Amino acid sequence: CAPACLLHVCAGGAAAAAAAAGEQHDDTAAAAPQASDELGSLLVLTSKHKLKSFAFSPAGGAKGSLGQLALGLSNNSVEVVDVREGSYESGSRLELQGHRSDVRCLALSSDDTQLLSGSNAGCKLWDPMTGSCLGSIDTGYALCCVYAPGNRHALVGTKEGAIQLVDVGACTVLHSEQAHAGAVWSLALLPDKSGFVSGSADKTIRFWTWTVTTVQQQDAAVAADAAAAAAAAGKKSKDGKKGQEDEATPAAAAGGVVVQQLGFNQTRVLEMADDVLCVRVSPDGRLLAASLLDATIKVYYVDSLKFFLSLYGHKLPVLTMDISSDSTLLVTGSADKNIKVWGLDFGDCHKSTFAHQDTITAVAFVRDTHYAFSVSKDRTLKYWDLDRFEMLLEMPGHHAEVWALALSSYGDFVITGATMLEQVCRCRALLWEF
Repeated sequence: CAPACLLHVCAGGAAAAAAAAGEQHDDTAAAAPQASDELGSLLVLTSKHKLKSFAFSPAGGAKGSLGQLALGLSNNSVEVVDVREGSYESGSRLELQGHRSDVRCLALSSDDTQLLSGSNAGCKLWDPMTGSCLGSIDTGYALCCVYAPGNRHALVGTKEGAIQLVDVGACTVLHSEQAHAGAVWSLALLPDKSGFVSGSADKTIRFWTWTVTTVQQQDAAVAADAAAAAAAAGKKSKDGKKGQEDEATPAAAAGGVVVQQLGFNQTRVLEMADDVLCVRVSPDGRLLAASLLDATIKVYYVDSLKFFLSLYGHKLPVLTMDISSDSTLLVTGSADKNIKVWGLDFGDCHKSTFAHQDTITAVAFVRDTHYAFSVSKDRTLKYWDLDRFEMLLEMPGHHAEVWALALSSYGDFVITGATMLEQVCRCRALLWEF
């Protein structure tokens, strides 16, 4: 079956017509047989998604059906159709709770009890222990995400340049800020939990601080009472009793609930010479590292935004990087398939390793160690000792390009995201080695 949205169901029956036609032309030579001589189109099935495969069973199905078709669709679902004479009916559908496109970003909560994943259709909330989907959030094309302090909210950077504040419990977007003129490629929290940093394709790095605002909300009962009071006040005003409506309005407002809502405001902007692909803040809060489209990494002081170091060496842009917990090492992964380890004291390159067979999409340090994980478009996850500069473990398992990586607080398990969200390995044995 070709990848199309139409499927022709054929049935035999043209053989008798062909035989009758053959009797009338006994004196002529028999023509080469064709499919149309034996098969005729019974009906055409249509689907919203492209067909990748199908299987037909002439037995089974509902009463009066000619058979059943199982359709494998391009959105990772399977649909079973009952075929009837001249019509068809959808019987059942099997689909997983995962994304329908590439998983572009992953974020674990600080206590490792929740996982947030993002794709071009929005974000999904997961229980990393059971793998069950807890909810879906309509955020647009998500490129990066991170949990806010307290794990009750999360930030999502989108391809449209917006930064969205998500209420994790309610699975809703509380606030959307058009923060950049280009795609938001990276988000990084400040170590003192006062705010975060965003890097974008509009060649700017912006600093944001958390704010708390007071919002008055009304539940359904209070809103109904307010509407009734307003209607009553309107009737009285027609009778000449002015001022009643003004008195009813404060009374209705007094029945609302005052809540505090989290938000964020921009404080500083750092202009860069090229598109910003990744930003990281050192755990000691002293340095800010930014990778640019020109394949360099710039390091600045966080407090004064003064330039500190420029790191050269990669032949192609650095797509991902991370800073160790002691703020002494910077590991970078690039489209040139190399991993480089840098010292943040003087900016010297400690080691350069040809790490993967394709573009490196994510790297992450294990907390309080110099061990690190990396993933790539070559479908592998690798585990490194960056003190001895050697690979400890290679874990294949994906069948498509791996785009994202999330590491637990203690390094006891790692989650990778590719075409479909998948927990590749629970590294309990690695935890014992640490």
